Amino acid sequence: MSAVKRTENGIQLVLTSQEIHVLNNLLEQLLELLGDSSVEGHHHDPLMAMMGIVSNDNPPDDPVLRRLFPSAYKEEEEAAEFRRYTEYGLREKKRAQAHHIYEALATYDEEWSAEKPIDLGALEVNINDDEVMIWLSAINDLRLALGVRLGIRSEEHTSELQSRVDISY
Repeated sequence: MSAVKRTENGIQLVLTSQEIHVLNNLLEQLLELLGDSSVEGHHHDPLMAMMGIVSNDNPPDDPVLRRLFPSAYKEEEEAAEFRRYTEYGLREKKRAQAHHIYEALATYDEEWSAEKPIDLGALEVNINDDEVMIWLSAINDLRLALGVRLGIRSEEHTSELQSRVDISY
């Protein structure tokens, strides 16, 4: 990220067009992974659907989703029960947060559409105080998803990977 600055009304990010494009691409992938709310949880019972209770209480198959929605209990039965009552709401919240940032950045990303070559210019993105936690939560979800996909398991593992790769700007 080019710059982050605290302002009177919130946070100001200065992002390049490439950073905005990458963020939007990652958010699209996260939204796709989180799925369509209308088919999640296999709602056969309208009352269950209205209450946000899912009939499927198994942990997700995808390792990223298992990281985003970890089991709350060691005992399988208790974890399944907890998942039935909470996963739908958590999934909806994560989906809404990711969508919020995607929409906020989409207008900027469209400005640098195919009509214009990729530009190295920077753009200010202002986040008001009410939106800061939405942004932090969604970016944390992206961080967790990338960590799983890249195979990063711990801080020590991260340090080991950094020592093998020269990342200089």
